[in-house]
Amino acid sequence: MPFQTRREWIAKVLKVLAGIGLLRFSVICEKSRASIDIIPHTKTPTSIGEAFVNEVMNFTVGFLFFRHAGDAQIGLVPLPQRGRYRATLSGKTRGIIGFLTRHRQDIHISELEEDKSRKRFICTRLIRDTKIGNNHTIKIFEMDYKKRRLTITRIKGKRKSLHSKPIPKGDTYDDPVTAFYNFRFGSYGPIRYGKKFVINTIPGKRLNHITLQIGSKQETKRKARALTISGRVKYLVYLWIAPDIIKSKKGEIEGWLSPTLIPLYGVAKDVILFGDVEGKLIRCERVFKPPPPL
Repeated sequence: MPFQTRREWIAKVLKVLAGIGLLRFSVICEKSRASIDIIPHTKTPTSIGEAFVNEVMNFTVGFLFFRHAGDAQIGLVPLPQRGRYRATLSGKTRGIIGFLTRHRQDIHISELEEDKSRKRFICTRLIRDTKIGNNHTIKIFEMDYKKRRLTITRIKGKRKSLHSKPIPKGDTYDDPVTAFYNFRFGSYGPIRYGKKFVINTIPGKRLNHITLQIGSKQETKRKARALTISGRVKYLVYLWIAPDIIKSKKGEIEGWLSPTLIPLYGVAKDVILFGDVEGKLIRCERVFKPPPPL
């Protein structure tokens, strides 16, 4: 028998489990028992940090008939210094998909500080930590806006590489997690049907921008009819990020937001091996956590 890579073997197993791809699955949202909106602060937030501090969202991730192939969580906690925060997005595969993917785990940590107006987050350090079986890769991006230098450190096993490049004057690099909070706070401008946002991000091999397009009111109403949560959603958004972040062909995500911009449901398109992968909000709350150690 000719040698097969693990990726080829996984692809064949998934094709068998999916009925050799002959069946077509329609993606329909299931009703969630969790509240779609968190309890707001008792006072109007004066800064972006106050608006989202201690917010935690939990999602289930699935595809085809693997309705719960993984879990994901995003949350924001304060750091000891005033105006500084740490946002963490984590995900892990589970069950048979966890076995096939060697229990892959991804953690993205964004260290944030409020700008002078306290109305926008600036990412000063981004850590991408990936574990696949015994393989462990860490990539660290450090943005020094005073010296206008981006330093990238890559650690894989005992190997470590480091290089840096200049940050063009006036540019600020928002990773997807930073953009998530800035967009919801209105840091990029008011939210309107049909509006498009183009956001500078850390330069990659294929993409230097995050693009976010809000669907028109007519399109949103038409497509929402297929959702069981149609009464809860207000905005349809299309998001394009670096394909390597979600391991897809184009880095395209289609998502649905509540009137208060809580992400209720989303689909990452054409993820390698798995096709369209959907995520559903199951819990959204505000919990107190002590500041993490420096």
